[in-house]
Amino acid sequence: MRKFICITLLAAACATAPQPQPVVAATPAPPPCNPGLGLVNATTWVQYGAEYRAVALATFAAARRSLDAALADPSWSAEEGTSDPAQPPAIIVDSDDTIFDNTPFEVRALKQGKTYDDKLWKEWVAEATTDAVPGAADFLAYAKSRGVTVFYVTNRDADEEAGTRLRIERLGFPLDPNVDTVLVRGEREEWKSSDKSGRRAYVAASYRVLLLAGDDLNDFANARDKNVADRYQIVADKGAWWGTKWFMVPNPMYGSWERAVTGGTGTACEQFQKKIDALRP
Repeated sequence: MRKFICITLLAAACATAPQPQPVVAATPAPPPCNPGLGLVNATTWVQYGAEYRAVALATFAAARRSLDAALADPSWSAEEGTSDPAQPPAIIVDSDDTIFDNTPFEVRALKQGKTYDDKLWKEWVAEATTDAVPGAADFLAYAKSRGVTVFYVTNRDADEEAGTRLRIERLGFPLDPNVDTVLVRGEREEWKSSDKSGRRAYVAASYRVLLLAGDDLNDFANARDKNVADRYQIVADKGAWWGTKWFMVPNPMYGSWERAVTGGTGTACEQFQKKIDALRP
């Protein structure tokens, strides 16, 4: 009887005791945003891709052929409404990642988890080191041999002109000692904008501009604040000029195309996410 009572009491106690709750694994926090990772594939492709070298070489080879055709045609002009055959010939090229290989700077940024850093950039410009984009040196040397003046229209700031000139000299690119051919942003009051139209017009006022070379649509037309559709339209409107008068060097690392996708607002992490969200499934 006592045994029965003990068993009964034990069963009752077990029935009323609080039951252990199942262990639920904590949801791991999302990894911290690292916008620098967005540069990894693009920078690796430019540094190591044989495909990138092939495209860059093809671009400058085509530019050389067009330069010959342009010199033989007095009416040829790569700037709308300017084709005075009495003017001396010139070409306009962008600097960064058109003729200068800036991938080491991109590597410095991405290893710090950034896409850009102003202090890093100023240091990079002052160093005035690294290589030329494949094909650029030969093309520019050929232009000089044909009596064509090379103008470097860059959105580097005025306080970066000394480093830019030094790099041009070290790479052996043509640099006219008698004419200011390095036109930087802010060098004149009217050149404070990143829009290069005013500087191209300045060159076209004294020279017959035979071709343009750049890595960004803004090197050819005022496209910085345009949306994606408007930028597509600029390309379509000048369809016959691409590969004949206008030459684009591929640059998947950065550019005004990013602003068209992200709106140019928000933190680096927010802009990174906007790019992901904008991708078409």
